[in-house]
Amino acid sequence: MKTRIVLGIIGGIVLLLALSLGLGWFDVFAIKTVDKAKQNAKREVFEQSQSYVEGKRQEALKLYQEYHLCKDEDSKKALKYVISQKFANVDESIFTGELRIFIHKMKY
Repeated sequence: MKTRIVLGIIGGIVLLLALSLGLGWFDVFAIKTVDKAKQNAKREVFEQSQSYVEGKRQEALKLYQEYHLCKDEDSKKALKYVISQKFANVDESIFTGELRIFIHKMKY
């Protein structure tokens, strides 16, 4: 009698696991946890890659020069907004010296 109950419970658990696998519930769980962590790790690696850092430095230098060539305040305000948006999620430690101060000033 006890073995029937135990086997019934085990069979129920196996049936639920098979149903979960068949309906894709495990995939949803994996995407929410494991895949999210993988994507975050890839993003971190990308943001520290040489090409990303050099691209951001060059873009910042170009905008720095454009900002200092602006003649009127409206152009400077517009450029300040663009810079603050483009570099909102960029770590300022990739810049050095005057460029770092400039980006920080534009963001905040």
